[in-house]
Amino acid sequence: MLKLQFVDGSRESIWLVEPRLRIGTSSDNDLVLKYPEILDFHAEIRLQDDQLYLLNLKPENIVGVNGKKVNKAVKIGENDVIQLGKSKFKIIHPSAEFKTQKEAPLVQEHNEWGLQATASWASQSFYPIEDTVVIGRDESCDITVSVSHLSRRHAQLTVSGSYLVVKDLGSTNGTYLNGEKITQGRARPGDKLRFDVVNFTVTGPQVDVDQTIVRPGGAGMTAPVAAPSANKPKPAPKPEQAAKPATSPSPQENALRAELAGEESKPRRTNVVLYTLFGFFVVFGAISAYLLLQ
Repeated sequence: MLKLQFVDGSRESIWLVEPRLRIGTSSDNDLVLKYPEILDFHAEIRLQDDQLYLLNLKPENIVGVNGKKVNKAVKIGENDVIQLGKSKFKIIHPSAEFKTQKEAPLVQEHNEWGLQATASWASQSFYPIEDTVVIGRDESCDITVSVSHLSRRHAQLTVSGSYLVVKDLGSTNGTYLNGEKITQGRARPGDKLRFDVVNFTVTGPQVDVDQTIVRPGGAGMTAPVAAPSANKPKPAPKPEQAAKPATSPSPQENALRAELAGEESKPRRTNVVLYTLFGFFVVFGAISAYLLLQ
């Protein structure tokens, strides 16, 4: 089984497994190409007994194989290049398509938000995006792509921090982010955007959104105290002071202690004398009073 590859990369490759693949601008065709040089029913690829044939449906149509014009049915096979009007296609094996995708050169790098295009329909290779833009085939759009498969106002693109927010505006043929149809999504640099058959690569500043930013400490902020390391050696304990041996008091110390003891006992003796005298006078007064009353 072989595939029909769009040389300009504007669409996904098509499997050539059906008995007939009719090509033209009419919606009745199996492959619709809305280009000025393509007629309603332009050409046809047939599969018969595992052999592919290319038919020019009208002599005046521009149909070619490997640079030679075709006026009747001719055999085609792997690596043959087909030309319909200004559009070119290649018959490839699926494994060759995978290899081509792996070895395809990267698009030109841009450090600003935008859409990178490499297809022949693109009027320019890079479409810058600032704030919010609308893409579609209407002339009033910020990015105008004159391809009939796009809706007049197909999608809205908004720069939001480290992402490009993509919102489908109710288009007829859909908006796709990395091959998945979306109504709204967030694209990063390098992601693939497709509006029906129109392909772009998203470009933008390369920012690591998962990186943690450490700000220096300011006023009112205290720096965290580092936890002590488990491997840090602990300071050696100070040696305990040895107890001094007891010594007998000298005669001078004994005399001083006796003097201090005598000073402390003086107030106690004075108090005893005062209490004794007070008691004597009380008793004497009581006796005197009793004798006078007799």
